[in-house]
Amino acid sequence: MNQEMTQGRVLRAEKVTFSPFSLPGFTGGTAAAFLNTDTTQAPFVALLRLEPGAVLARHYHPKAIEAVYVLDGEMINDGERLARGSMLSHGPGVLHGPHATETGCTLMFIQYPGVGPDDSVFV
Repeated sequence: MNQEMTQGRVLRAEKVTFSPFSLPGFTGGTAAAFLNTDTTQAPFVALLRLEPGAVLARHYHPKAIEAVYVLDGEMINDGERLARGSMLSHGPGVLHGPHATETGCTLMFIQYPGVGPDDSVFV
């Protein structure tokens, strides 16, 4: 058994890098950092920074369960304001969003089995 499988994986904060990121259905400034993409070892985990005024359109994921945690700032989900420390979660096929921000925010997405290009359906 390899060391990572027996001891887990550590990603230090100084190694986290954000890059511009957008999908159809995103408007405004967005950047992402992908913390884990190997869903054989753990859920998919990503951080998403939204600049003030950014919006992620209403959508659903046919396959993945998802939890979204507000790390900083304020996210508006379908008109409801979610302050830092708030969490939104749902199962496959559940419509959610739009996700927006007036102030800017950083969100942590935890998804299993992971969301790829074929598992985000914008409506």
